[in-house]
Amino acid sequence: MSTPATPSPKLIRALRHLLAPLIRLLLSQGFGYPAFAELMKRVYVDVADKHFQLNGKQTDSRISLLSGVHRKDVKRLREAAEAPLDLTRDSHSSQSAQLLSVWMGDERFTDSQGQPLPLARLASQGGEKSFEFMAHDFNKDMRPRVFLDEWQRVGIVKVDEQDMVHLDMSALATAPDLEQKLDFFGRNIHDHMAGAVSNIEGRTPPHLDRCVFYHGLTLEQTQELKALSEKLAMQALLDVNRRARAMMESNQGKTFSPWRMHFGSYFYHAEDEYESGHE
Repeated sequence: MSTPATPSPKLIRALRHLLAPLIRLLLSQGFGYPAFAELMKRVYVDVADKHFQLNGKQTDSRISLLSGVHRKDVKRLREAAEAPLDLTRDSHSSQSAQLLSVWMGDERFTDSQGQPLPLARLASQGGEKSFEFMAHDFNKDMRPRVFLDEWQRVGIVKVDEQDMVHLDMSALATAPDLEQKLDFFGRNIHDHMAGAVSNIEGRTPPHLDRCVFYHGLTLEQTQELKALSEKLAMQALLDVNRRARAMMESNQGKTFSPWRMHFGSYFYHAEDEYESGHE
């Protein structure tokens, strides 16, 4: 029997599996573990406060007991429930952002117009006008190459043939389509997980959560099934959208209705690693 102290191995395996793509996204966005841990504290406290009350009341001590979050953190987070979280404390991603601010704001590394100068990669080449000097001066506990490699990976710096490091200012701005994708990501995954969790909890009526899955297919076969799925799903989405719009129009001028719905579809294919125990 599983208890809060001994969660089901299947639950642990499922969590590890479903968190893997989320962590991949966070790492790609420079969102490190310290920031994620602080965010998780807030979520644990919020959910325990809202969904696990006794007689309509909740205490810091009970939230701490339910969530495992230290009582001092519970008190802090409840008192600042509406305030934005500071996710930059002790974060490697914040160190990266701070070093960028040095390059863009310190007169040692900018030109007369305040633009970041190209820097020699090594101190042996450029002395104090080098990337190595700047990074080491900022953080002596982390090798400058760690910053450089990561910035090259995400495309915000380039090293030219003369071994000079250039900061690409245009690459620092987040693309608008990424912001829109993240907005849809939050809504879509939340509603799918909320429906699935409600079904696991045995709430009624159950939410629609069905899928078809097969192993042992060829890549060409998955592509054929992908095309078929997209065709059928698009038709279903159009039909539901058409009916929902008609309903919305019929509700014009009537008493406000607080209910919402979310109907979606997805298709995913990959080499079969889950069954072999790999994430």
